[in-house]
Amino acid sequence: MRRWLVVTALLAVVAVSRGQSQSALSLRFVSPTDDTYLSGPVLLKVVIDGEAGPSLVEDVTFFADGRQVCVARGDNPQCGWDAGPKLASHALRAVARLKAGGRLVANVRTKDAGYVEAVSVDVVLANAVVTDGGRFVKGLTRDAFRVLDEGQDSPVTSFQSTEAPLELVLALDVSASMTDAMPDVKAAARAFLKALRPQDRVTLVAFNDTMFTLSRGAPGANVLPAVDKLTPFGATALYDVIVRSLQLLSRQPGKHAVVIFSDGDDSSSQATLEQVQRLVADSDAMLMAVGLGRASAVRDLREKLQSLTDASGGRTLFAEERDELTESFGKVVEDLINQYTLGFEPQRDGREHQIRIQIPGRGVRVRARRVYMAPPPPPAGR
Repeated sequence: MRRWLVVTALLAVVAVSRGQSQSALSLRFVSPTDDTYLSGPVLLKVVIDGEAGPSLVEDVTFFADGRQVCVARGDNPQCGWDAGPKLASHALRAVARLKAGGRLVANVRTKDAGYVEAVSVDVVLANAVVTDGGRFVKGLTRDAFRVLDEGQDSPVTSFQSTEAPLELVLALDVSASMTDAMPDVKAAARAFLKALRPQDRVTLVAFNDTMFTLSRGAPGANVLPAVDKLTPFGATALYDVIVRSLQLLSRQPGKHAVVIFSDGDDSSSQATLEQVQRLVADSDAMLMAVGLGRASAVRDLREKLQSLTDASGGRTLFAEERDELTESFGKVVEDLINQYTLGFEPQRDGREHQIRIQIPGRGVRVRARRVYMAPPPPPAGR
């Protein structure tokens, strides 16, 4: 009798403990997330938060747009899925089946190409590069700058000097058209990464008709081994990779940039040039591009690349010969590490605003962001 009571008590303790641990469990997506743009092959992955979480889960079923994709083991809750060629929004769902009964559910909805990130109602950030006779002007302070919003003065509310760390995405075209140039591309990319400062952080991506993230948020020197993995194949989705590269940058205030290397001949993007122009113009990141091959020789391709970089305050450099790539990438590094970042309060009328950044009283040239999309006015009564 006493033994039976002891066993019963132990079972009750285990049941209570198990129930408490299950109630503390939660399921969430780590790939993709709500702020992700999807196209082509992607990884669906969730994590089970809570003490001993994975050991309590039998399996996880993934759904995409209402259709079952796969069933994965509880200790490895992930699987591959092809989101298709179109850069569209997708509703994703994961259902974890618990060994003791019950389930956990996680949902995520990704973005489409027409989505424009809402501008912060607190501050608009603009990167600016200042030159005098072709030389970078260093050591400027906040008081040296003037921001004009539709011709009206807008006080500078935040400021970062050229010494501030930089967060950037380096996106390299590895489509089949780049086959002959690939050794030179790798050499130029290595030189670019070595020239970055220790405080700078870089995410390296390669792209053809899809995008591959090779390294994320690391110092340039740590990214060098990933460059050797580049292999050219496939078509070119230039516009799509710009959209997704902007998404990879954090939402934390700071100096942001996207550097694109490509022959400029987009052949498989779902995003349009107009959509990407709007996204770039409304981003706080400076877009820089290095064009080789057709991008250097074909006027239409040159103009498209320049139209994308100009609105952000960036620029497009062209390497007519492959041996000019390292020099072009070197100029890009100089531009990026000599940026000033200014913050100012936006208007609240929901319109696109033209802005100009000046340094009064000095004969210098300022290259900076040109437009921003103002947030809508506050509701009546506020």
